[in-house]
Amino acid sequence: MNKSQIISKLVGNLLDIQTDGDHITVAELKTIDKNGLKETIDINTALVSSSIISKIKSSHVNPYINLSGAYYREDYEYKPSFSLYLSKSSGLSKAEPLVVSWCSDNHTTLMVDQGFLSAFKLSPRLLDNEILWDDLKEPEYDVVKIKPLSEYKFPTHSEAYVKIKKDYLDIYLAYRKKEAVQVFTIKRDITIDEEISTLLKNKKHFIEEFKQFEIKISRVDHKENTARLEINGFKVLLENRDDNEEKETVTGHHWKGIDGLVTEWRARHEMPFEYVYVSDKVLAVYEADEDYEVHPLSGSVSYRNQWAVTHCDRVGKNAIKIDIKKLYEGNRYTVIDYWNKFSIHPSEIIEGENIAEKAERLTRKFFLFGQIFTGLFNHLFELNYSAKDLIGLDEEHIEYTGWSEFTEFNAIAQHVNLQSFSKEQFISRCKKLYILLGENLKEKPLRRIVDMLGFPASDTEKFRSIKLLELIIAYIKVTEESGLHPLVNKEIIVERVLENKSFNALLELSAVNSIRQLDAHKTNDSKARLHKALTDLGVEPNSISNNYPDACWQIYDSLDEMFLRLNVLFSNFLLK
Repeated sequence: MNKSQIISKLVGNLLDIQTDGDHITVAELKTIDKNGLKETIDINTALVSSSIISKIKSSHVNPYINLSGAYYREDYEYKPSFSLYLSKSSGLSKAEPLVVSWCSDNHTTLMVDQGFLSAFKLSPRLLDNEILWDDLKEPEYDVVKIKPLSEYKFPTHSEAYVKIKKDYLDIYLAYRKKEAVQVFTIKRDITIDEEISTLLKNKKHFIEEFKQFEIKISRVDHKENTARLEINGFKVLLENRDDNEEKETVTGHHWKGIDGLVTEWRARHEMPFEYVYVSDKVLAVYEADEDYEVHPLSGSVSYRNQWAVTHCDRVGKNAIKIDIKKLYEGNRYTVIDYWNKFSIHPSEIIEGENIAEKAERLTRKFFLFGQIFTGLFNHLFELNYSAKDLIGLDEEHIEYTGWSEFTEFNAIAQHVNLQSFSKEQFISRCKKLYILLGENLKEKPLRRIVDMLGFPASDTEKFRSIKLLELIIAYIKVTEESGLHPLVNKEIIVERVLENKSFNALLELSAVNSIRQLDAHKTNDSKARLHKALTDLGVEPNSISNNYPDACWQIYDSLDEMFLRLNVLFSNFLLK
């Protein structure tokens, strides 16, 4: 093997660009084990004008950061500075580092320059031993990954690194009109075999410089068959980037129902009181991520304090109407791009009530139920219950703080894809409905009322909220139909209620409960149970054809009608 081949083998792929998925490593310090011998890798990156890259000397480069020292003296003014030495040429002797670092005792700290962080207004997120920087405006996560601290314990450095997403680095370099030049020093012990002996030729040292790297081999005095290999070099990152190439930029959008291209200028200056329409499918990605705030009743979405699509209205079953001027006034193009993908023509809007409106109507009936129910039994038994004591929800507080903070409502107001709403999604929606309407019912006040009505504890002690409520409703129903006095004739009314085993005023809520349990209790009769529950809710099972949006619409209406009947029953009774 000749000298060039031996050197090429030692250098390996050092001149290749290190990437980790979408990220590129711009600084690193670590010691690894290579064939039983230690290898230390030290990397940093300088920002350099392209015109002087040819003046970089591989034998001069050093990834070590030079920094101004801080101390006190009366005539001394401390000016913090960081630099990398790439050669004695102007612009290279104090080159600007992309990553700053400093040493304290046996600790080395790496930190990406604040200029990069502030250029994109990145925000930190702390993990156990790593700092992630996010671009919340997009949002784009993990733009920068930093493991900031390397600890030296002879003879090894623990790993520290800075990795940046390639597209962000590319943009930053364009901003700065610079090239990113990565400099590295690799040191490792190697065995003096036949190939290394060929390079040393019985000398103590071998040194040779090439365009992008310098290689040094030195014999180790205290180890006869071992030598120290050191490779210093540099490489240009993202060198295929063409600064002169005009990048494609979005100049506008085509919206269905609007003639011509809509640019930001046109939207803001020529289109007041004009609207575009998007499918409410646009909400799916936001509903699945708790970092976004979705307002189901209007269809508007906000992301922290970074951006918001507002001035929206839900239209028909499937559409969101947006003020186009407001859309372009306050949002980045990436946000507008996404909403534009869901553009629909006004003729595509399906008439009817959307799921959020149904959810609100149903929820308000539930609130009213709590008020009327507690009002009735407060009057009968001189109690002091509030609606919140019964249904577990404080309507006044919810109205004050806004429904966007009302999690149970948001869960049942999420959009329903009319073209594709699966059985699993349908069952999941039934679970959410039952959480709001069933699990919120409080057992304690219901049990107290059942006891005061005179139902034997032996018959009711195993009952939960739903069964207790059914007894109370049955009691009021028997009283209403018989004309018996609710307090004077308790014993007779209780006896009639207990005799009537078929009474079920909460049939629809029980059916929803049955559907939500299908996931947890899959049995051979699951299909039959689903069909019965659907029938109880007024849905023809054979009409579904494995797409459940219409069934979903119907269960909201059926539950709404159930609470309407109960509210009328209790109201009429209270007015007597």
